[in-house]
Amino acid sequence: MKINHTASSRPADAPADAAAARPQAAPASAAAPSAGLSVSPLAAQVRDISARLTQPTDDDIDTAKVEEIRQAIAEGRIRIDPGKIADGLLATLRELGQAEPR
Repeated sequence: MKINHTASSRPADAPADAAAARPQAAPASAAAPSAGLSVSPLAAQVRDISARLTQPTDDDIDTAKVEEIRQAIAEGRIRIDPGKIADGLLATLRELGQAEPR
């Protein structure tokens, strides 16, 4: 079992302090290029991705699978092995220790 330490891109997962420190999006009129200015395709793509990331979404959650697991836990069909969980955590800690400069 691995623990993923990457930061979530979902705004709902961001801490309140991070939301307060993040600059607010400019109004649509300020984001549109003025006459004589052009926006590079990369800048337009970044703006589009940024707009999509600020919209709440549950596309990355398989709600059917979550419900199936909940039901299995409620019925006692899932056996939790604390030793396996501990082994996975220790393996992750070892990997993190090797990744850091000494």
